Amino acid sequence: MPDINPNPHEYGYVFIPINRITALFASENDLREAVKELFSAGFAPENLDIFVGEQGADALDLTGQGHGTVTRRVRNFEALMVQVAGDSHQRADEALRAGGAAVAVLLDGKETMKNQVGSILKRHRATVIRYWGRWTIESLD
Repeated sequence: MPDINPNPHEYGYVFIPINRITALFASENDLREAVKELFSAGFAPENLDIFVGEQGADALDLTGQGHGTVTRRVRNFEALMVQVAGDSHQRADEALRAGGAAVAVLLDGKETMKNQVGSILKRHRATVIRYWGRWTIESLD
């Protein structure tokens, strides 16, 4: 089973989920079905992090609120300079706080599956599907 509401900041605040595809779900049922299909495609539970509801939003801390003034300022600067990142983070925080769910799929060594993962997530009504590369953020929806 994938980790649910893990602490992505265990070793320091994580600004960008590098080499991952993230997506939002309004329904946990849609998320469960997407996870089953990702397992069938060869992704292991340790390649998936799932965030659900308020606890998921608090764990992600996408605003940097729980990590101090410097982190908050860097997040605000990022939102101004890289609008797709700021918009994605804001929409994720709002969706989770409204009872939605999010998934982060680690692609390590499976970058050729990026479009397949995006298609799987779309099939299960995911929104705000993003691939977070080292130097780029790509919209897959």
